[in-house]
Amino acid sequence: MTETLTIKDLQVDLKVIPLTTPFVTALHRVDSINAVRVRVALSNGIVGTGTCTPNEKVTGDTINSAAAVIKEVIRPLLLGQDFGDWRRLLQLLQASIVHNGPAKAAVELALYDAKRQLLGISLTELLGGKGGSVHTDYTISIGDPDQMIAEGQKRVEAGFKSLKLKLGHGHVDRDIKLVEDFAYAVGPMIHLRLDMNQAWSARDTLEAANYWKKHKLAIDFIEQPVPAGDLDAMAWLTKTSPYPIMADEAVESYLDAQKVVEKRAADYINIKLMKTGGLSEAQKINDLAESRGIKTMVGCMIESIESISAACSFVLANPNVVFADLDSVFMADQDPDMANFAVAAGDTITVK
Repeated sequence: MTETLTIKDLQVDLKVIPLTTPFVTALHRVDSINAVRVRVALSNGIVGTGTCTPNEKVTGDTINSAAAVIKEVIRPLLLGQDFGDWRRLLQLLQASIVHNGPAKAAVELALYDAKRQLLGISLTELLGGKGGSVHTDYTISIGDPDQMIAEGQKRVEAGFKSLKLKLGHGHVDRDIKLVEDFAYAVGPMIHLRLDMNQAWSARDTLEAANYWKKHKLAIDFIEQPVPAGDLDAMAWLTKTSPYPIMADEAVESYLDAQKVVEKRAADYINIKLMKTGGLSEAQKINDLAESRGIKTMVGCMIESIESISAACSFVLANPNVVFADLDSVFMADQDPDMANFAVAAGDTITVK
């Protein structure tokens, strides 16, 4: 009789990696990658690893609250559970507590890592994809316009073909001119992606978009320009903007995605594992979007390589994902665990 494979232990610690320069958006400033790391040990000796990066402005939690939820709520629930009953295991995790996406994500990624080791395959293969590399954009955080332009030129020289600009910290007219100057400085072959993090009005967004279109700027999309809860404004922009509109903060869960899809409130959806609570909910959102003809992007917080590599595997396994914003590994000092998960060079992340 085969012995049941169970979850023997679940350990939590913290991981901190300084950024080379601070990362600033309309919502917050980040100086380091701060991750909660989870190690799930199975009764046969396999240990799976996952991480999460909470953000009080986006996911509504902190590094300490996420660690506490994992230790006090999720760990007692999962210890001793049958690892072979995979669907029930994920359901238990996702139902363990409302919200708290990052905490669930760290544990779920550790479970997936253990499962792919058990099967002797890569995470990409476990998710139904093939090996390969992901091309990511690089995000230019808010700062002095000259500094932002210089940073953009530096990243183009490093091999990035798409740059994402964070906007929304100052006057709208300043940002409109900044995007124009930035586009001319980095050249017409570089694709721009603009992210206001909910800081603009719909009218300002449309005015800016019309100006940029008149000047023929190569902009892939405008991301979450208005407050996440204002789906009517998002829908109006999706209908009237000359550039595609992407939902980010407006979609944390499958239910959120349903609302956005039904209202036609976005041309694209940004899926982040920290918002969705891991891979299983992310897959549901992507499948829904694909069924309605909506392409997706996989984005990130300022995350460590464990969760970034998992996001890359998700991209490789889902052709409906047409953009990747997984650049945090290029923003920090070398992650000590990098060699175990991926190789990053130029604008490319190759997962193992």
